[in-house]
Amino acid sequence: VMSERVVSVPVGEDQEDVAQMMRDYDFLALPVVDFQNHLLGIITVDDVMDVMEEEASDDYSKLAGVSDMDRSDTNAFLSAKKRLPWLVILLFLGMFTASIIGRFEATLDQKAILAIFIPLIAGMAGNTGTQALAVAVRGIATGEIEKQGKQAIMVREALTGLITGTCCGILVTIVVYLWQGDLFLGLLVGISIAATLIVATIAGALVPLIMHRLNIDPAVASGPFITTINDIISILIYFGMATAFMNVLL
Repeated sequence: VMSERVVSVPVGEDQEDVAQMMRDYDFLALPVVDFQNHLLGIITVDDVMDVMEEEASDDYSKLAGVSDMDRSDTNAFLSAKKRLPWLVILLFLGMFTASIIGRFEATLDQKAILAIFIPLIAGMAGNTGTQALAVAVRGIATGEIEKQGKQAIMVREALTGLITGTCCGILVTIVVYLWQGDLFLGLLVGISIAATLIVATIAGALVPLIMHRLNIDPAVASGPFITTINDIISILIYFGMATAFMNVLL
């Protein structure tokens, strides 16, 4: 008496895929076979738990822009060595963002109060982009995106961005109007927030999917780069609209 259909994994299978298979089948153990289906050993559920913890730590460190998770016993030099390359890349991207703001110097000269809303708009773009990024990376890691479909994920995130953007835009418009007594300034900031949240949410979900399609680990560069990219997008939207409607603001 035996089962002829035995679920097994080849010896070269990725450990994350093995962990996902055990979760899908609710197995306590999985046989490991070679290319001729000879039994080499088994993987138990406690082995999988170690793998899941390792993969989760690795993905978290990559989202933070660190190649490997810093351990508490790692010295300062090694920690700095791991973090510095990412920080240098992001430094140059930040300088690019600053150069974009410099191109709108004439707009700021005419309406200096626009400058105080830059951190608000850039921060909101980074926050919503990071939220969408976390959902997308988790969906890729757990296989949920393959089940639901990439198009369904993008539609859901676009609608989420539309709803959150509209709510935040209306709220900001009211607050700025009550604070500054300028309806057009409130509308400018509110519409900019709404447009930024929509675009940033879509970008936060789209970038990991593109990287995954190109067989690149979406957690490697998604986190910090999404924040910086959304900073650039938000500045362009905000100052682009301010420049276009400057006659109304003055």
